[in-house]
Amino acid sequence: MLLRSLSKSAGIITMLALSPFSLATTSIEDPLTELNPQFWWKSDGWSNGFPFYSRWEGESIHFSEQGMTITLNHAPNGTDDFEFQSGELRSHDYYGYGCYEVEMKPIAEPGVISSFFLFAGPYDKPEDGNGMHNEIDIEFLGNNTNVMQVNFWTNDDRYARSHEQLIYLDFDASEDFHRYGIKWTKGAIKWYIDGKLVYKVKNRSDDPIPSVKDSRLRIMANVWATDERISNWAGEFSKDPNTSVAAEYKNFRFTPGGKCSLRD
Repeated sequence: MLLRSLSKSAGIITMLALSPFSLATTSIEDPLTELNPQFWWKSDGWSNGFPFYSRWEGESIHFSEQGMTITLNHAPNGTDDFEFQSGELRSHDYYGYGCYEVEMKPIAEPGVISSFFLFAGPYDKPEDGNGMHNEIDIEFLGNNTNVMQVNFWTNDDRYARSHEQLIYLDFDASEDFHRYGIKWTKGAIKWYIDGKLVYKVKNRSDDPIPSVKDSRLRIMANVWATDERISNWAGEFSKDPNTSVAAEYKNFRFTPGGKCSLRD
């Protein structure tokens, strides 16, 4: 079954397939001006635990004509130790090789992470996946939004072999929208900013990148406060009850396959 919707802002017809196998061959564009419940869902009413210092609540994600916002704020619920809440957007289905792009404006606040990433794991497993942790990241560390961090894990449930790389920017990402992209292919992962290649890793037999043969991946975006025990990474979160900060996202696009419009 195929659902078609017209996106005036994108100027093209967006095609959303309800079968994950159809989705793998279909381009998707979403301006993120409203929640498309057939494609996305919100994490709601639970927490990840360490190293997160916030829990997920669906009400932390809002949509408007300007796009999507994910807000982190102080909102104790009296039932757990997480006094701050934030939001996480997830695709229902899992996707393979192609280009994943979004425009975003991350949060400049020490100890806060703003992200856009691809993920699978023991609790996020497609029917044909191996159930192991595979992930490809774009993250902004709130203590310095003149830097973007990229990363990936391959079949790594212990999070033992990460591949962090800092990309130094010639702008403050929190001040305006820029377009960030992940191009995932069998032979390499490439990261882009505003259509320009900024970092690349090749698949190697001794250090492989995630493979569609092992698992397709969810598309995700979230904002979270970090535990003080990892303050050397993104800065120390202040825990100020007056804290209310938001990351902004718009114009998501997925282009399947090995080709896309991004420049190498």
